[in-house]
Amino acid sequence: MFLDHIITKDNAFLEDYEDIKKHLVHKGGKIPHWYNFLKDNITINNQGRLIFDLDKPIIQNLTAPHPSIPPEDPNTLHHPKRSQQWVAFWAPHLSDIIYGKLLSTNHFPNCNPVSYMEHWIHKDLSASSLNSTPCSTPNIIVRCQGCAQHFSYYVGDLRPKCIIQVKHKELILFDTLSKKKREDLYPRLNIPIKDFQLLKYSHPHYRLLAFNDFLIQQGHNSTINFRPINPPSDDNSHNIISPIKKMLITKLFDDVKIIEDLLEISLTLSPFTNLEFFTDGSYEPTHTQEGFSMGYGWTTSNLTNVNITYNGSLKFFPSSTKAETMAILTALIVCPSFGKITINTDSQAAIDSFHKSKNLHSTSPRRYNKINNNILWSSIHYIIKELSLQVRFIKVKAHSGNAFNDIADIQAKLGRTQPIPTTILHDHLPHQNITLNWNEEIPLDKDVRKCIGTILNYRRLDNHLNHPSLNSIKEATKTHLIDWALSSKWFHYNGRNDTTSPLHSKDIKWKIRCSTLTLPTLDILNRNFPLIIKDRINCLLCDTCTESNVHLWECPQLYEKIRNCFVTMGNKLIDLLKLHADKLSLVITDSIKHSKTFRWAYRSEPIHPVALLFLKSYITNDLVGIFRPHINTMKSIITLLMPYMHTCSLLIKTEIWKTRNQLWKIQRDNWGLSKKNFTKYRELYTRSQRAIAAANRPLIINEHNSIHERGYINPFNDFRNFKLDKDFLFILFSSSNFLHSGAFFSHLENVSFSDNVLHNSFYNFIIYNV
Repeated sequence: MFLDHIITKDNAFLEDYEDIKKHLVHKGGKIPHWYNFLKDNITINNQGRLIFDLDKPIIQNLTAPHPSIPPEDPNTLHHPKRSQQWVAFWAPHLSDIIYGKLLSTNHFPNCNPVSYMEHWIHKDLSASSLNSTPCSTPNIIVRCQGCAQHFSYYVGDLRPKCIIQVKHKELILFDTLSKKKREDLYPRLNIPIKDFQLLKYSHPHYRLLAFNDFLIQQGHNSTINFRPINPPSDDNSHNIISPIKKMLITKLFDDVKIIEDLLEISLTLSPFTNLEFFTDGSYEPTHTQEGFSMGYGWTTSNLTNVNITYNGSLKFFPSSTKAETMAILTALIVCPSFGKITINTDSQAAIDSFHKSKNLHSTSPRRYNKINNNILWSSIHYIIKELSLQVRFIKVKAHSGNAFNDIADIQAKLGRTQPIPTTILHDHLPHQNITLNWNEEIPLDKDVRKCIGTILNYRRLDNHLNHPSLNSIKEATKTHLIDWALSSKWFHYNGRNDTTSPLHSKDIKWKIRCSTLTLPTLDILNRNFPLIIKDRINCLLCDTCTESNVHLWECPQLYEKIRNCFVTMGNKLIDLLKLHADKLSLVITDSIKHSKTFRWAYRSEPIHPVALLFLKSYITNDLVGIFRPHINTMKSIITLLMPYMHTCSLLIKTEIWKTRNQLWKIQRDNWGLSKKNFTKYRELYTRSQRAIAAANRPLIINEHNSIHERGYINPFNDFRNFKLDKDFLFILFSSSNFLHSGAFFSHLENVSFSDNVLHNSFYNFIIYNV
């Protein structure tokens, strides 16, 4: 029984015992002593008004495991019987936990995932286990035979009599014991073995777990008093914060509340010279919970009366090591001067980084600035030096049952919910010779080249998708038709045995041209060689439309060839999955023939947009969805999918593109042209002739009145324009080559600057600050 069971919903009054008794299994007997005790000690009048406020419930546990969130998919993911997970969630309208078995999950594009589970209910055995405490009583759940929670519109297995719809992120996992444990259960139940489940832990345990997880989902934070009412003390000393300590805390941190908390903890710990900490960091990349993606926390472990805990959140460049490093920093800064400190951590990376950065700033400042989280490590070494600390690190095994390490882990996860992230003021640190700020906001405390390279790659990818000729790819990305993670792996995949094979180079060229819509169709040839093609750009097959990369795959004269290719590829996929399927092998044919990628080909319908993306060398979510119901792991899917894509790519190139190329060669001969006319275009025509042809070429003017050429120019390869861009200059000035560049700048001389670079001064770039 919990406090929320015996107080009113507004958290203001103690419930009357007659109302409490309605929810009890055994409703007989007189009013118990515990109720009279509570009424005498926590109420102030006969109406049961409480003497305390419960606006901030205490979160006692945050280690509840959650089922993984499936990727976005327009189709429902049905969990096979062997892999169905046991889940539970807290129902606030019932003030109780609800158990169940996971049946299926929907994670439609742009929607929150929703799951459906078979409802199981807790069976109370207290009457048959009179000698057992509530926590030692076996926790039995049985199938619900129907209740008000049933969701009537479920589409799927209808054998369960009660099905509940719930948000997927609200579910937690729990463990059930084996069939042998159920058979050995004493006293024996008058229920068939298959009709009940025996849970690993007690009902109160899971109820508390679900309730605390619900509080976290609602954004509640732990009400931790950093300084205990009766703090540990040393009779031989007085609690005084040294001026150096106060200066360190106020200079390193910018938030007033964080400074106050750390000063208060420092005052509590000031009498002690030997302190032991357990630190931990938490990183949640999926953002399934409220708060920040990083949290940190620590606890002391060698104080006699009570131990001190602390937690906080972090932002920018998230990683588990960064969170762990911040936990170490905040633990050290509250230590007294000349203290002997032991740090217990489960992060070997943090220990290695500490020793690596210990002397590197004096031997090689440039190498020091390439260390990840160098601002935090500079602060840590600065704190150790100013406070004259003796620090020793001990590696502990994660989740090994160590009570203090588990407390630190809980604190780190709680830290993610702290509303104000912890930031370090690094301007005064002696070892930080130079720190770059991105957009005057984000300090780059890692390898500048790699960091900026990642940011710029995202920027270039954005420019890539915003190109006018790739509008269809951008729209497909917005509607979640393309699996970009697997498409990227496919673009880098080598289907040849030799890494230096010329055939592999041709495969890469084909993928790039297909995906960027730059296959040499007549419209592109006319753009690049206007004096040769002379606007003769009608389709070689239908002779009614302009031949372009879009029209090529939609030409009615190629429909039968494309359809036959997809039928062949569908049959190959059926054979592949039948050979390697882990489950549901009997429905493989239906999975493929009813998918968006292949259904149109088997039914002779118009080509589906997903199939057009497949023709353009993109891996679609629909194609991956075919594999998911039959292959257990993503690693196995990738192992099968990449060779299959290579086979399909060669088939499309051979059956479709080469058919078009044969007609092109015939047309080229009819025009009296040869390959040399194209390779020696600049030699055959003077610059003035080419300039006149370029001037007469139709141009596209966008909404900003700037002129763009038709077609796509790869931004990653156009170094001639890129070298004068601010991005390039930023990398140049922030790299170590700036120190000894010399003639490296000579390529900038006698070259006119483009409009996006400031003309006379490099000091006005707002993109960086030193």
